[in-house]
Amino acid sequence: MNHGCKACGKPASKRCAGCTVSTAWYCSTDCQRRNWTEHRFECCPRTTADHLALAVRKNLIPDDLQTCEDFGFARAFSIENKSSLLGLYIGLIERLQVSPKKVRQWQIEGTLVENIKATFSALPAHSRGGYYPWFLRNQWVLDPRLPAPRNPANEMLTRGWQYVRGRPNTDSPDRIAAETSSWPEEKRACQFLCNLILSQMHPSPELDIWVTFGFCACHDEEDERRLARVYTQLIQSGKCTFEELYRAYQTSALIALFNSKGLRAQAESILHLDEVLKSSPRVFPSVCYLKQLVMAQGEGPEPIPSVTADYGFINCVDDGETTLLKDLYRQIFALPRARTDLMKLHVACIQGKLYDYVGRLVKLQKRDQKVFKRLLKNPYPLPNV
Repeated sequence: MNHGCKACGKPASKRCAGCTVSTAWYCSTDCQRRNWTEHRFECCPRTTADHLALAVRKNLIPDDLQTCEDFGFARAFSIENKSSLLGLYIGLIERLQVSPKKVRQWQIEGTLVENIKATFSALPAHSRGGYYPWFLRNQWVLDPRLPAPRNPANEMLTRGWQYVRGRPNTDSPDRIAAETSSWPEEKRACQFLCNLILSQMHPSPELDIWVTFGFCACHDEEDERRLARVYTQLIQSGKCTFEELYRAYQTSALIALFNSKGLRAQAESILHLDEVLKSSPRVFPSVCYLKQLVMAQGEGPEPIPSVTADYGFINCVDDGETTLLKDLYRQIFALPRARTDLMKLHVACIQGKLYDYVGRLVKLQKRDQKVFKRLLKNPYPLPNV
């Protein structure tokens, strides 16, 4: 059986001797050393703190059951809550430099909630990030003494249904589900967005509506919250009815709707939002689906054919190379706003210049250049017909 190097994707014949991780194969000692920063957290992890550290490092919700139990992921009922909880730990461990061992100590002592509050409240309010306010509203996720919301999915559904109907809701969740089951997919997508927005949430990359309502155009979480506020002003403030929202979505006229409701400036603050939404919900540049593929938590969506061909995944010979390519694109999307641009990546793709463009953004190790030059080939530019 052939194995790909965990660090560079090249054929590998050496396996980490200290653990049983099935993907811990390397082509050289140098690659093993280079990958140790990440691999040390999965190489025979001793405590749930190690699993949490690995999740933070990979920006992925932990899959270890005891870690989920210890650090609140098991109580979080939705992917949005789990993603927000992960964001809180990323801020705590990576940005504020609180060690996973210390976080584990707080958890054992039963002081996790109090110490998270103390750590973040010591910062100026504008420096605490967006996940800390979410945490203050949802402390029940980490404190089992506090009751979880009653039937949170039903409460979310009921909130959205009141807006859909334009009147106080008296329908049961079963009655709502029965009525909406016959709706067109696009109408149900609008309802789902309303459910989230009216529950002070917004779509995450695991959801199709993260693309179709333009959240894929956002550079970072702050941008996503800004776009969510645009939809909140439409929906919660009563600027438009559900039928207006649905009609605009169905006819690729969301930007026109924003403009007509006095939200032009807020929408224009999201770079390329108009380009992403101009043909929504049916046609998008493949770079939108690429971003969804690499930013989704866990397994995430399967790559659509255009992403596979356009962005090099068709060239991957094994899972190691697929992971390597995903990590590269994830690194690009995480670059500062001034250095990365969704549509410039799209243009480089259709010009057949992915390798050149990526090389200007990310310093590729000399030993990795050959493999990336192969992976980043695509069928573009297409010959003139």
